[in-house]
Amino acid sequence: MREPGVRKNRIFIVLSGITAVLVLWNIRLFWIQAAAVHSFAGLGIDLTENSVIQRAEGIVLDSGRGDFLDRRLEPLTGRELQVLALFPVNKQALESGPEADRYTEAARILGVPQNEWKSLILGLKIPWLWRREERPAALSPAEARRLEALGLPGLRVLPYKERYTENQPAAQVIGFIGQNPERITKQFTDQFHKGELQLTSKIGGAGLEKTFEPWLQGLGPTSVSLFTDGEKRALPGLDARRIAPDNPNYPLQVVTTLDGRIQREIEARMERLHIREGAVVVLDTEHGDTVAAASRPAFDPEHVDLSGGAWSSRAVKAAVPGSVFKTVTAAAALETKAVRPGETFECTGELGRFGLSCWKEGGHGRLTLEEAYAQSCNVAFAKIAERLGGEQLERYARKLGVTGTVGWSGDVHGHPHLHQWDGEEGGTVYADPAEAKDAGAVAQTSIGQRDVRMTPLAAANLVVTLLHGGEVRSPRLVDSIRFRSGRPYEIFGPQLRGLAQDAGVQTEGGIRPATAKVLLKWMQGVVSRGTGQPLQQAKWPLAGKSGTAQITLRNGQPGENHWFVGYGPAGKPRYAVAVLVGQLPEGQKNTSLTLFREVMDVLAKQDAKP
Repeated sequence: MREPGVRKNRIFIVLSGITAVLVLWNIRLFWIQAAAVHSFAGLGIDLTENSVIQRAEGIVLDSGRGDFLDRRLEPLTGRELQVLALFPVNKQALESGPEADRYTEAARILGVPQNEWKSLILGLKIPWLWRREERPAALSPAEARRLEALGLPGLRVLPYKERYTENQPAAQVIGFIGQNPERITKQFTDQFHKGELQLTSKIGGAGLEKTFEPWLQGLGPTSVSLFTDGEKRALPGLDARRIAPDNPNYPLQVVTTLDGRIQREIEARMERLHIREGAVVVLDTEHGDTVAAASRPAFDPEHVDLSGGAWSSRAVKAAVPGSVFKTVTAAAALETKAVRPGETFECTGELGRFGLSCWKEGGHGRLTLEEAYAQSCNVAFAKIAERLGGEQLERYARKLGVTGTVGWSGDVHGHPHLHQWDGEEGGTVYADPAEAKDAGAVAQTSIGQRDVRMTPLAAANLVVTLLHGGEVRSPRLVDSIRFRSGRPYEIFGPQLRGLAQDAGVQTEGGIRPATAKVLLKWMQGVVSRGTGQPLQQAKWPLAGKSGTAQITLRNGQPGENHWFVGYGPAGKPRYAVAVLVGQLPEGQKNTSLTLFREVMDVLAKQDAKP
């Protein structure tokens, strides 16, 4: 029987040995961490560098930002692609062994010359997405299957979310994202201090991306990482790992009122007609919601040139409307009974005392107000404006919602004064209130010249106002925000325009339904016997008002804006449309009628589909 003291001594020796081993192990770890900046053990191995090499090397597949959907819940942003991710791997794999043949086969699948492919793989320092024309290349299903079958650790077929497509629909409306450290520190202070946003984070710079920035910020990116050892060999059991936020409700999705199919068709028609500058706005007649808002020049949100201005939507930029404004003058004349039923006006082609002339050489002769509207007679409308006075023109412009801004705005929880239309400019009648007393200025104003400005959005909404009996609505661009699961988060209901936003004063209410009905009938006369007769060739019977505005081009030369606003089908209106082809040289052929007809034909074709 052993003595108790001997047993205790042995236990003490064993514990002392274990302690010594742990102490030595900790000393070694300290040496590795503290002294690894020097070559280790004289072998020229930098342990810090190798530890970095052995950690994950990743690619962001999805930024985590919320997406935009159209009214059919089809994506406008965030298209999902199958792409090829290339990871840096052991270069010996390309020189010999079974993997070399498989890399050669990958080059054949992608249609890449072998020397270019080999140079690319050997030159990889960081993970990279295979690209065509500077964009991650979408693989066909056949390409994806064949590449996956190769089983190469350095090549992975992965799902990738592309923020913007190559021909991004509604690009100016959606806007763009980019770095803006100053806005982050001033506007998103809490998120910045919490670490949710960094100075390098991309945020909305224009359009809906900017307006709805607080809701679009996600919980973080989805990435895939390849874990390798120091020789760039994939680590068994660890090699590729997907890292993503785990929340079924986020990111949020913004559901717009746009119809993506109609939007794309209209933009294609504008391209085909070589519209260099202009806009098309389509509103549905039921609520005044925006179905399409197209703008030219074209804009690529992946390559933003702020100085060029193409990123700014012409749909919400105020322009000289020309004879479209005669709708306001006619409404004022009817409401105030400034013109007697059946009364006629003489047009000889000139109104000498104001230096004002009619577009028709020699004049229109004698015509009623209805005929003057159909023929767009400048002289008749200038004479009517003398009776009305300048204040009445401004008053009825305000009543019809063409002054100030018209887009949907309101208070949303935690976000007061949300305005859905980024950069919307307000319409004006007079730059100087004193001009309302100047007879010459009033005559020019009555035909939509001088200081009159109107946006295509407001022009389309003017037609909706008439179709609703003189009641002014505020066009929506966004219907709702919803969770990723589809559950509603915030709903933006249809809205009547209760305030003249720019002036900040209560509106006087719209015009009488009877007046609106007369003006809608007169718009049909514009197409049946007036300046809109070419529209008789359209698929639907149409109605509307033309406008040719004299402007000064940016180069200082005389120019024109060509407009047409109206509705269709005439018997049972479904859409209100405003078309502007702007900044044209004086005397150029009017393409606004052609574009209006093609837009309406697009709408007719879409309505005919089951």
